[in-house]
Amino acid sequence: MEKTSRRDFLTGASLASIGILGGLPSVFANNQMDTVQAFSKGIRPSGVVKSKRDLMMQVLDMSGIPNYIPAGFFMHFGVKGDAAIKAHLDYFHATGMDFVKIQFDEQGLPKNDQIKTAKDWSMMPILPEKWFEPALYLLKSLIKEAKSEALILQTLYSPYQMAKQAIPWELLVEHVKEDAESVCRGMENITLSIMNFVHAAARLGVDGFYTCTQGGETNRVADQSLFNRTIKNYDMILYKEVSQLVPFNILHICDYEGSYEGFASRFHDYPGQVVNVPLTADQKPLSLLQASEIFKRPVMGGLDRHGILTTGTPEEIKKVTMEALKNAPANVILSGNCTVDRKIPIENLKAAINTAHEFRM
Repeated sequence: MEKTSRRDFLTGASLASIGILGGLPSVFANNQMDTVQAFSKGIRPSGVVKSKRDLMMQVLDMSGIPNYIPAGFFMHFGVKGDAAIKAHLDYFHATGMDFVKIQFDEQGLPKNDQIKTAKDWSMMPILPEKWFEPALYLLKSLIKEAKSEALILQTLYSPYQMAKQAIPWELLVEHVKEDAESVCRGMENITLSIMNFVHAAARLGVDGFYTCTQGGETNRVADQSLFNRTIKNYDMILYKEVSQLVPFNILHICDYEGSYEGFASRFHDYPGQVVNVPLTADQKPLSLLQASEIFKRPVMGGLDRHGILTTGTPEEIKKVTMEALKNAPANVILSGNCTVDRKIPIENLKAAINTAHEFRM
């Protein structure tokens, strides 16, 4: 059956019957149960929505059409500690976005000069939870400050992304092609390190993770069998664990370092309640509607982090956003294809976000 766009569905449906004429969508009667818990248990809402948490969670309900489109963009703030707490909160409130997305800049893997050959990957250490204390401090603080307002989603780099913090990516890719099995020994230890962070974050009360994948680009590990063995295998171990711990995870297929071929077969089975997709795949444009057909779940994206979003006027951005949403699937979150530059005018981001919030067919 062909997937219908938001435009097609809304044109053929009674607007009153899905609540568009009656104001905002609903929440749970008497506010007795937390929205996240209720949706994870399959309980449907009733009442009046009052929080961004509710508005984000209704995107996951594929049985109906939300009449509110959440939106959000994110950037690396270039600060740490208490300054990072303030930067995240100021940005969240200034843009009006619908969730708090925490960057993972506080604590990565240390550089490892011991790994010079593929055989050396066995020397990759397993890092304890204590190593991630700066990142956990940021997360704990933002949960305290903002969880009552919105979902708190922690960025989570993949084992491959963490590996190239320790080893130059060129050397990592070279070792994968030389001796994949030896590299896998190190990737196992990196995965265990990230697991220590994930379990600590879940105990603190994070609502979900923004899980990233890289490494399968045409200029990295393009061979799909090698990609599956050395990269996807560990992505899946980590992200399946994440899916058991928290209810709202966004899979980010990152095109920051290159494009992908064999896109659908490479990524269609990755975990994640929502998928943040690139703008191109297999050397062709990838629309949000096409992405929703591949992943059979809500999708996120629609705008180029460069282009009009960066260089245009708010009015131009509103027009581009409208076009993207008219041809989007019903369950969608407006965003970019990756992080935006710190120099981008906040007014441009607000224009896109406000357009999504006000969008009606």
